[in-house]
Amino acid sequence: MKVVDRINEILKEKNISKKELANRLINLGMKANKTGEIPTLSSIYAYLNGNIDIKADMIPFIADALGIFEQELFSDKKEENFKIINKLYKNKPLHQNYAELIELFEFLSPKNLEILEEILLENKAKSLEISSLLRKKF
Repeated sequence: MKVVDRINEILKEKNISKKELANRLINLGMKANKTGEIPTLSSIYAYLNGNIDIKADMIPFIADALGIFEQELFSDKKEENFKIINKLYKNKPLHQNYAELIELFEFLSPKNLEILEEILLENKAKSLEISSLLRKKF
């Protein structure tokens, strides 16, 4: 399956119009590698209609605008993205509470996943700091 076909499939699944996707891409500041300029609506439509090949540097912007992982543009099987994570944690008693959370990760855009990681790292640092203070007092 071509990337452009997969994009159009995702647009249908998410009920997003090509116009809305084009506007999202412009708002994200997607720039053409050669010119360094934001593509026009008509050139974005040409990409989405398959008249112009989608460039590799556009993939992260398209994935972010669609709220998906980049890998999903190359696969029509959502399950593949989290197969390894599910294998690692699904049958472990301590981690069964996280199975639903792990499945929801597929709906995070790459940018939101990055933000979530930052938040979790901050919480980890604060927890370690509190634990250290508690150990000193007791």
